[in-house]
Order: sequence, then structure tokens, then C-alpha cells
Amino acid sequence: MSVEVKALSVTDAFHVQEYEAGAKGRSWGAARYFGCKIWKLPSDLMTYSEIICEIKPALIIETGTAFGGSALFFAHHLDQLSHGRVLSIDIELMQPSWPRHHRIDYWAGLSSTEIDISALREQVGMAGEPCMVVLDSNHAAKHVLAELAMYAPLVSGGSYLVVEDTNLNGHPIPSDWIGPPENHGPGPSDALREWLPKHPDFKIDVARSEKFGYSYHTWLRRMRT
Repeated sequence: MSVEVKALSVTDAFHVQEYEAGAKGRSWGAARYFGCKIWKLPSDLMTYSEIICEIKPALIIETGTAFGGSALFFAHHLDQLSHGRVLSIDIELMQPSWPRHHRIDYWAGLSSTEIDISALREQVGMAGEPCMVVLDSNHAAKHVLAELAMYAPLVSGGSYLVVEDTNLNGHPIPSDWIGPPENHGPGPSDALREWLPKHPDFKIDVARSEKFGYSYHTWLRRMRT
């Protein structure tokens, strides 16, 4: 794939080069946490660390377990707070390689949009507030819109809704980047462009996105009402 780096800002050009390095087994593509793959930019993990310390979530709902590294990362941070649980949801069946931890519950074998919403509300009710949500499953815009409709109402006032990989489809990662089919064409950023104007109680936390130069994700904070 050829990238017209000259058409990008210096920051975006570096972003693209680093992202492509991940696809070649470096950068985020080589990241591990306690031996588990965790395909996240280290600076984004630092942002998660800061947020968890700040808001002290009682429940973190994650769509897209992948290798289980991020669920373990979240659980270890909650350990330090002696507080909270992680609910990680994935379309794949339960994997022996997923890390076990007393704060992690895996809901496996169902798409994030097939979950009974009443079951999710029950989990939030049992855990208490604040609830934080991380969307990192299928990145197709249609799927992300369905997730936003389901999961955004679960986010507590003052807490965060993180829409991962909003850098896809030209933001600035080129739309022809080699990856899963759902990473081509309209993606998370396009879904947010449609959804966000209708939900003014969610605001993009630009300071989070820019603190380390750039982020792969969009960090939305729900305003307290």
C-alpha cells in the first residue's frame, strides 16, 4: 500500500507510519501485557490508566475481548482501587488463552449487539456506578451505531464512553489499509459523525486525545445531569 505522506500533517504522517508498523508486528502489533497480546497504543493505555484512576469505575464494559489483554489491564487497575469489575463481551466462544481474574466476567459467543439489554442493565445495577464503556468490536459504521444505541445509555454521568479505532477510513489511516473487512469503508468515526450531534450529553474530551500527541480512539465524556 502506498501512502501519500506529503499530503498529511507531520503528526498524521507519523501516526500512519506507526500504525502500519503494528501490522508488521511492531508498535501496537507487538504489545503484550502480562504475556497477553494487547493491541493498543502504549499512550492510549496510559490514558486508560489515568481515566480509571480518576473516575474509579464500578463496572467497565468492553465489547471485543480479542486476546483478553485489555480486560486484564483494566482488572489490574481496579485491583489497585480495591473496587470494580470488568465485563468483556466477544462473538468468539470462550478461549482457553483468555486470562482469568476474579474481577473479569466474559460473555462469549454472542455479538455485542445481540446481548439482551435488560441483562446489561442488571449488571450495571448490581455493580453500581460509575459505569464506563469501551467499544472495540466490529468497526463497521453500522455495527458501531448499533452499539452506541445500546451501550451509551449505560454510561454514568461524568464517566467515559470510548469509541476505539476512530482513526480508520482516512482519519488518518487510509481506507485501503490491510486488515479485517470491517476496517474498510465507513467505520467508527463515520458512526460518531452521525450519532454525536443527536446526543449532546456526550462531549469529546479533546485534552485526552491530544495529551500524547494523538490517539487511535475518541474519548467521550458524559456530562453530569
